[in-house]
Amino acid sequence: MSTKHIKRIGLAAAGLTATGIMIFGAASLASAETASPSPGASSSTAAGSGNGAKGGSSDTAVTGDELAKVTAAMRAKDSTVTVTSVRKDPDGSYDVLGTKDGASVMYDVSADLKTFTLNAGRGGHGGGGKGGHGGGGSNDTAVTGDEAAKVTAAMKAKNSTVTVTSVRKDPDGSYDVLGTKDGANVMYDVSADLATFTQNTHAGR
Repeated sequence: MSTKHIKRIGLAAAGLTATGIMIFGAASLASAETASPSPGASSSTAAGSGNGAKGGSSDTAVTGDELAKVTAAMRAKDSTVTVTSVRKDPDGSYDVLGTKDGASVMYDVSADLKTFTLNAGRGGHGGGGKGGHGGGGSNDTAVTGDEAAKVTAAMKAKNSTVTVTSVRKDPDGSYDVLGTKDGANVMYDVSADLATFTQNTHAGR
């Protein structure tokens, strides 16, 4: 075999080797890009996991001059409503709880006291602190007359610092007693036999 022919074989082999290295290198890079997520995907995932669900109620009791102002606005809107308590939401709007024609009512009131919306699904309850409350409407009824007086007396005997503003009766015969204590709105779940009183910390509206 001539020297010239041997050189041609060597050059061909070298060319094949170089081509193989290039192909392998390109494949390795493609594999690395597929395995590693892009910076944009990583940050979006992190951002998505950072959205936590809110827990509990963030509203606060309204007292003093602010309470008087909201009550006056409510009365100006509907003089048949007797305001029993007012709560302020984080966005500055109000929840006005009261009674009308012997039934408990609740109004969502804008921060500027111009918009009043009757909240038919929440009656005398807040965020549904008790099972079966706060979802698609309330099945409880207003308690009046001798029964209201009996429940109020039982509540006063249990805690004389509570001023009862309204009483609701649940389908199971138990009661929701709404009132004020030390200037703050409170609500008690009371058993049908008036023996057990449990303060409902999630439904002070």
